Amino acid sequence: MIFILTALLTLTSWAKFDLSLGLQGRTLPALGAELYADSGYSFLMWGKKENPKDVMYGLVRPSLGVSTSGVINSVKGEIEVFPISFLGIAAGRQIIHSNYDFPFFDCANITCQGEFVRNYVEGKMVVGAQGWIAMGSYRVDTLRGAKQSLEIADWRNVITGEPGEDVQHEKKLIVGKMFSNKLVGILAENVRFVGSGERKESYAAVYQIRKNDVSYMVGSGIFRTSQEPMGLIFYFRIHYQPFPSLKLF
Repeated sequence: MIFILTALLTLTSWAKFDLSLGLQGRTLPALGAELYADSGYSFLMWGKKENPKDVMYGLVRPSLGVSTSGVINSVKGEIEVFPISFLGIAAGRQIIHSNYDFPFFDCANITCQGEFVRNYVEGKMVVGAQGWIAMGSYRVDTLRGAKQSLEIADWRNVITGEPGEDVQHEKKLIVGKMFSNKLVGILAENVRFVGSGERKESYAAVYQIRKNDVSYMVGSGIFRTSQEPMGLIFYFRIHYQPFPSLKLF
């Protein structure tokens, strides 16, 4: 018992609260934006994090996130484990409620409204040298819709899954060059439903600048899915971090 209490007190003493919030949006397949917020506690398991260049440490971070676009609202619980700061795994659940019929889907035959549930696991890693960085992630996601008899709408990726439930694989890679408080890079994304076989691919050039606790990102590239032909997409993100996390990325 004394050992357990000592361990809990040690973890608490190395715990750090974090909070971030922001606004993001895009132009394709329809103009839209959402507000989001994310908050968690980082528990340092080993090593130390005293300045931005420290990378030799590990942590566990449980968190809670929310987002809203007015007609689409979600809440997400997640736990991340980083055995070392640049390599991690996450698991979580997201509950989404939609009150919107999307113009790019046939919502008479596809589930567009109601409650959707995502259960996922994700691996992520970042490497860097001499100002160059590469960040990658691989996520396996089970998406369940409100109606078992209709295909599932994934409006973020503009693809549809098998009726009721489908498994989704998402791969993401960003390669870029850091210049002081700026980042210039290329972002590639590939998302695929296992059951229906529908997929999304996007490639974009991105530019990010950070000023104090706020970072601004803009991007432009090509976007195509099994539901939509190739088109030009523009997107943006404003990210405010009043209480930074111990996470490296």
